[in-house]
Amino acid sequence: MSKENKKTLEVYKKAASIYLANTIEHDKLDLVKAQKKREALECFIRKSLSCLPAGAKVFEIGSGDGENAKYIESLGFDVTASDTADGFLEAIRSRGLKTIQFNALEDPFKEKYLAVFCWRVFVHFTIEEALKIIRKVYYSLDEQGIFIFNAMNREMKNVDYEWLDFEGEYHMGEERYYNYFLQKDIDDMIKQTDFQIQDFHTEGGKDHNKWLVYVLKK
Repeated sequence: MSKENKKTLEVYKKAASIYLANTIEHDKLDLVKAQKKREALECFIRKSLSCLPAGAKVFEIGSGDGENAKYIESLGFDVTASDTADGFLEAIRSRGLKTIQFNALEDPFKEKYLAVFCWRVFVHFTIEEALKIIRKVYYSLDEQGIFIFNAMNREMKNVDYEWLDFEGEYHMGEERYYNYFLQKDIDDMIKQTDFQIQDFHTEGGKDHNKWLVYVLKK
């Protein structure tokens, strides 16, 4: 694990409850916008997982408040939610989800899954760590399994990475490491595995290209 990722995890472990509270308050500032974003994400999740049979095992890396995992469960899948910070794990368990403490860089997957979902997590990985995760997920999947993830687009930024804290939604009182990826960089990582790109698009921000969104198939 890089020193950047290690320090960032320490911040989340100390201040997960602050992050969760600020996210709720931020959504209240514009409930209509928050609902539209939620509906768009749920539509994408539903479409991306539509190829899986009912009851398929799905693992989420970095579940945060557990909202995405709960939605995936509502679609009829057998979901395992995960995170590293106790504050997040408590929030996830409060939704009645099967939950484990899991460090994606250090902990092994203990079983095979038909899908792995990883939303807004790659932003805290170095390029080397991102490649490690892509490879690791590949071997955790059953045949025809899918990997859904997103990463922040380097084309939107003037730097490769930075340390940030934020006002409002993502404020935690300490800076975290944010890394940005070019589409070419991620495509090159994928070529180092046997994954196939099933779907790719960009979304978010003024020009709808803040995030690089991938659905890979084994």
